[in-house]
Amino acid sequence: MLIWNQLKTRAAEQPQKLALICGDTAITYAQFAAQVENVAHSWLRKGLKPGDRVALHMRNGIELAACYYACFAAGFVAVPVNTRLTPEEIAYVLEHSGAKAYLAQTDLRIQTSVPSWELDLDVRPEAAERPMPVPHPDDPALLLYTSGTTARPKGVSHSQRTIAGNASYMEAWGLRPDDHTLLFTAMVHATGSIMLLMSSLWVGATVTIVPLFDPATVLDTWERSGATFHMGLPTMIRALLAEQRSRPRKITTGRSAICGGDAVPIPLQQDYADAFGHPIVEGFGMTEGLPTLANHPDNNRPGSMGRPVGDVEIRAVEGELWMRGSGIATGYWGHPPFEDGWLKTGDLVEIDPDGFVWFRGRKKEIIVRGGSNIAPQEVEETLYKHPAVGEAGVIGEPDEYWGEVVLAYVALRQGHTATPEELIAFAKQHLAEYKCPEQILFLPVLPKGATGKVQRRALKDLRMSAAAS
Repeated sequence: MLIWNQLKTRAAEQPQKLALICGDTAITYAQFAAQVENVAHSWLRKGLKPGDRVALHMRNGIELAACYYACFAAGFVAVPVNTRLTPEEIAYVLEHSGAKAYLAQTDLRIQTSVPSWELDLDVRPEAAERPMPVPHPDDPALLLYTSGTTARPKGVSHSQRTIAGNASYMEAWGLRPDDHTLLFTAMVHATGSIMLLMSSLWVGATVTIVPLFDPATVLDTWERSGATFHMGLPTMIRALLAEQRSRPRKITTGRSAICGGDAVPIPLQQDYADAFGHPIVEGFGMTEGLPTLANHPDNNRPGSMGRPVGDVEIRAVEGELWMRGSGIATGYWGHPPFEDGWLKTGDLVEIDPDGFVWFRGRKKEIIVRGGSNIAPQEVEETLYKHPAVGEAGVIGEPDEYWGEVVLAYVALRQGHTATPEELIAFAKQHLAEYKCPEQILFLPVLPKGATGKVQRRALKDLRMSAAAS
């Protein structure tokens, strides 16, 4: 099923229903479909051909949504560009993807050899447009670049069929046509684009877009819009909770929410439910497919990554999570497809008898102390239970005797205090002694990647720099 065909179907079924809201602008399904078709035709007139890559350097908004769907309508490949990248990093994405056109908002635009186009959503159709090309459902449609913590980013290739597969996962999880999605994660990432925008329009829901994440703006928009569903990263949820405590809003329409992208401690889930009156559950996904695992408000096992969603198949091969399903990306740009459709995630897990998946660490981040494996995530989750801990990041510290020992970086919550000795003693109440931090260092904030996850690689680099100075 083509994503573009599904949008046209929704526009025919519910032409006057609001599809997208952003600030003071609201657009119906019929208006959005017409806008998308006009933009697609205008790009065809400029000389783009099916299969050409179109780089989209934009913040959240209706403009970016229209560009995505214009690519789907005519068979171009959308290449969203992370707005946090440096010009050098952007140049790599443009070169690696082979972009034929570059569309950027004025204040984001960089100098590049790729033709730079102005975006006009008000283009008018010509009197006799040629028929739109009909892309194949398995052709590349969306090229998402991972954040790349240890090497150059990889381009994750999704087809319209795999995007539809992800939308079916959200539908199976419980996203409904009468839902109103609040979208405040970045639309240049898989969560904001596939999981929230495209899945919501797939089922026929309304989406309210927040251009930039700001806790006060998000809560004000939520209160005003009456949104029922959202998805956020743990760092975002903590910021929303702090803002709600500071200036409570009357938010009564929330039905459910998903949190993922990093550890979602049980106390955070409890604090959220207490503050907003509805549950937030943990889910798991990657740029290569999401949500592939998720808890559900009616079947929630806090602390787990959840169970497979929709047609997702999973295996634990020597502890590593492998996944396969209709929403899994076809592969990486310039590389062969995934072997037999299986995505090797690099995550170490345990699967309980009821099918819930429990995270046990990353293959490349496991700390080996005297021959015993320690998952950084397990230590971090323990530290998060302490009321003073706002952020935690755990890495291995080289040790002459043990090989490695546990080192934790911590950012304290505003208004709270704690000493390293206090936190180490707290950890020893909950963990085997060999898993406990030997040392705790404090930072005002911990380094995070483009998706808001604490970057253990950056903490390792920080530690190495400190040791060398």
